[in-house]
Amino acid sequence: MVYIFKELGLEELSRNFDASQNGLNVANPFIHPGWQSVWQKCFSPSDRQICGLVTSETETIGLIALRINNGVARFIADGSVFDYLDFMVKPGHQLGYFELLMKLLKQKQVEILELESLTSRSEAYNYLLPMAKEKGFQIICEQADVSPLLDLPADFDKYMSMLEPHQRHELKRKLRRLDEALTPRLEINTNPESVEILLEQMEQSHPEKALFLSPEMRCYFRQLAHWLAGQGYLRLVFLKTADTTLASLFCFDYNNIRYLYNSGYRPEYSHLSVGVLSKMLAVKDAIEKGYDAFDFLRGEEKYKFHLGGKSQPVYKCQINLNNQVQTVG
Repeated sequence: MVYIFKELGLEELSRNFDASQNGLNVANPFIHPGWQSVWQKCFSPSDRQICGLVTSETETIGLIALRINNGVARFIADGSVFDYLDFMVKPGHQLGYFELLMKLLKQKQVEILELESLTSRSEAYNYLLPMAKEKGFQIICEQADVSPLLDLPADFDKYMSMLEPHQRHELKRKLRRLDEALTPRLEINTNPESVEILLEQMEQSHPEKALFLSPEMRCYFRQLAHWLAGQGYLRLVFLKTADTTLASLFCFDYNNIRYLYNSGYRPEYSHLSVGVLSKMLAVKDAIEKGYDAFDFLRGEEKYKFHLGGKSQPVYKCQINLNNQVQTVG
C-alpha cells in the first residue's frame, strides 16, 4: 500500500478535520488539530512545520503535526500544557504511517525527534519506538511525570469505600464542616465566557499560578474554552454558595471520561477546604453521570492521590536519527 503526505497548514487542517468521518481514533482532545491550533494562535511559534494528512488512495490514514527548530522535530503543541500528545493514525496502518514519517523527517534533515507527553498506550510508544529501535536508531526514553487516573465505580458510596480510611474520614469531616458553615452547591457550566471566573481564582489562589498566567496563557485559556465549548466538551465546574463562587475547576468531558485541567479558589475560604472539596464533588458528579474514569492529568499533587487517583507514567522520548547502528546479516 502506498502512503502519501498531503501538506496543509494547521489552521486549515483543524478547520476541515472530521475524525469520525475519516474513521480516525482521537484518543483524547489534546491531539486534535483544533486544540493545537488554539495553542499556535496564542503563542505564535516561528518554527518550521511538517503538518498535513497522510492518505492512501482516497482514504485518510492519519495526520502529522510537527515543528522543527535547529534540526529537532517536536509535536506542534507544547508539552507543558498538553498533558498527552501522540500521532493520530488509523488502526491497522501504524507501520506504513510511521515508515512515511521517518522518510519525511529525513527529507527535512531532522536530526532528533523529541516526543513529550507519551503514555504506554500511545501510538508512538507502541509502534514508532520499536520500529526506530529495530532500524538501529538510538533511543532515549525516560519517565517525565505521572498522571493519576481514577477508575470510577457505579455509585458514590462505593467510591468512598475505595479511599484510604484516613482520607475518607478527612473528606467526610471537611464536607460536614462546609455544610455547617455555608449552603454549598455544585454548578456545571458550559459557557466559555465563564472561564474569566476561573482565571481570576487561579491568579488569587497561588503565586505560581499568577506567574503562569502570562498574556499568552490567558489568551490560550480563553480560546481553548471557546473551542472546547464548540466541540461540546467544556465543563467549568463551580462550587458556589448563594451568589459567591468558592472554587473553580476547568474540566472537559470526553469519551465518558472527565478530565481536570486546572483549578482555582477564593483564598478567604481556604479554611473550609473548598479546593479539594470542589474536586471531590466533581468526581461525585462524574460518578452520577455514569462516567468510566476521572483523569486528574499530569502532576503529583497530593490531593490527586488522596481522592483515589492511581499513578500512570508519562514519558519523554528522543530518537537520534543521526545515530544509527549498522547491522550485519
